[in-house]
Amino acid sequence: MRTFFKRFNKTFIKVLPGLLIILFSFLLLLYYPKSNNTKGNDCDLESTCQVASYKLNINPQYKFYKKSKASEAETTKAKIKHHEKKAKRKINYKSSVPYKVKINRVENFVMIYGIDIHGKYKIPYKCFVCSTAKETKNTLLGDYRLNDRYRWHSMVDGSYAQYAIRFYDKLMLHSVPYFKQSPDTLETKEYNKLGSSASLGCVRMCVSDIKWIYDNCTYGTEIKIYDKKGEKPPIPYAQPTKLNPKDKKSSWDPTDPDKKNPWKK
Repeated sequence: MRTFFKRFNKTFIKVLPGLLIILFSFLLLLYYPKSNNTKGNDCDLESTCQVASYKLNINPQYKFYKKSKASEAETTKAKIKHHEKKAKRKINYKSSVPYKVKINRVENFVMIYGIDIHGKYKIPYKCFVCSTAKETKNTLLGDYRLNDRYRWHSMVDGSYAQYAIRFYDKLMLHSVPYFKQSPDTLETKEYNKLGSSASLGCVRMCVSDIKWIYDNCTYGTEIKIYDKKGEKPPIPYAQPTKLNPKDKKSSWDPTDPDKKNPWKK
């Protein structure tokens, strides 16, 4: 009899771990919430839908997803941030002039190139949408350098612009024009022309873009204006938001960092 119990105890000890695993698995199946159904994970659980809805517009009634414009903008923003983070590591910031500005006059975009360790401006860093002259010839082709700069400056047509930077004679880089020297008097129709030829000769950009150049591209920074039809920017970039002239907020540039900007609320 004692021999029997000894053998039983030894056998029981060997199979005990397996029995515990089976018991634990059974309890999991019995009590674990069935969040993954057999119909293809249609997001039946309210909590799952809430998490997903941060990036997608979800209609729980019909159980389908629709990608929103907001999520597309967020995706583009994430791509830009990722690219700039990688590019920044390659730029030689020991240089006194780490950037070069290149503007494709016919395609209306501005490229910022960083200098590499060999002294060449070959690192595509940022891309901005702009507006060059309606009469193309009035935005002069050539190589120049950024010089005088003004927080606000009056334009030849009586309008005003923020962050104006002169590069040749009366030609400047600056914001979209304003009716007055005040950030809440934006010429909305002109803002909506970004990406197309619209100015009298200067190069216009949205406030956040021209401010970046104003703050980061030092006196003497090279600027090249050229024509290359059909050229696409080599890096991701954001398209300006089209403004509704009837919207009171549209008297402001949405990218203006001013604390009073209603777009920031």
